[in-house]
Amino acid sequence: MRVGVFDSGLGGLSTWLACARLLPEAEYFFFADTAHAPYGDRSADEVRQLTEAAYQHFSALGVDALVIACNTATSAAVAPLRQQAAMPVIGIEPAIKQALAASPGEVLLLATELTVRGEKLARLRREWDTEQRVRPLACPGLMEIVESQAADWRQQAAAYWQHHVAPGLGASQAIVLGCTHYCWLREEIRTWSGGLPIFDGNDGVARQLYRLLHRQEPGGPGALPEELVLRLRASAAATEKRAAARQLLRSSGAEVEVLPY
Repeated sequence: MRVGVFDSGLGGLSTWLACARLLPEAEYFFFADTAHAPYGDRSADEVRQLTEAAYQHFSALGVDALVIACNTATSAAVAPLRQQAAMPVIGIEPAIKQALAASPGEVLLLATELTVRGEKLARLRREWDTEQRVRPLACPGLMEIVESQAADWRQQAAAYWQHHVAPGLGASQAIVLGCTHYCWLREEIRTWSGGLPIFDGNDGVARQLYRLLHRQEPGGPGALPEELVLRLRASAAATEKRAAARQLLRSSGAEVEVLPY
């Protein structure tokens, strides 16, 4: 079983980890479109074209399913892509349904600019946020801080939070991470927000992937295999991105052999 995972950068590795816990037997191919990142600053048409190109890349590899581990690409491109796809395509979306169910108050959604202004989020809010409790906040530049994997990237993120997010935290009672890059700051955000519950869409993606490939409901996620391999290609700075991927995964406690393909 071969699964393609696509993101504009390395943020989607958080989604891949969730998938690997539920489907450790799959062979995973991760494509990071680093030559065109960040997607959140681009137009919806540009993102659709880039996502279509990624789909063609994975189609040529003969994968059994494609995971779009990018909220921005999902928002802009997943619906038209599914109309032509010859394989299951699983997108990721902000977990506002879960956050609203778990919290009686305001929910702060952190996302890219394109996700915040996109029609997909508007539809989600019409369906689930009838009381208008979700407050979206675009976070331009935060994805790039995580993607850089600079020696002080976590310190840069802390400064970003204090300048851009903390002043608007207000009465929020839960936070939704609407970009997979932000998931790499999950524990920090919990601390910076004073312990608010944090929600993201990674587990939902993994469970949907399992349903589509196994035709049954998944159980709970298991432990990662001791020998975990990920095949990763980046459209720019490939060698550096593989090294950064190893470092990022190791920071979460996952020892992964990251190979080219």
